[in-house]
Amino acid sequence: MQLIGHELVPYEPIFWRESARQIEAGKQNLFKFDEAAIKRAQELGAQFSVEAENLNEIIVANAAGAKFIVVPRELASKAAKLAQDYLFDAQICVVIESRNELAALSETGTDVAIFKNAVIGKDKR
Repeated sequence: MQLIGHELVPYEPIFWRESARQIEAGKQNLFKFDEAAIKRAQELGAQFSVEAENLNEIIVANAAGAKFIVVPRELASKAAKLAQDYLFDAQICVVIESRNELAALSETGTDVAIFKNAVIGKDKR
């Protein structure tokens, strides 16, 4: 499992975007699943990640070129299985508060644990 935001592991910060206009090339952009935002990121050639709420959004985000797909913990196992079965290029991620959550998260097959502090501009759950 990859860790993003742990103090002992170097990482690139992820920037939360509320709208497609905020997306920037040269930064790792994260936004709620939104077709306009995905199109904007693609046009700019910007790296992007998507916060998805269901399997349909996960499938489209992967096909569209998302680097990370952030899912709610309760969807993590299904998302990880889907990604493994279909050999996704995107990585399935869950945002966590502390390292105490890592063991439980590892049982879901999630690719990446993103510590809350790694997401700049959004107070994550």
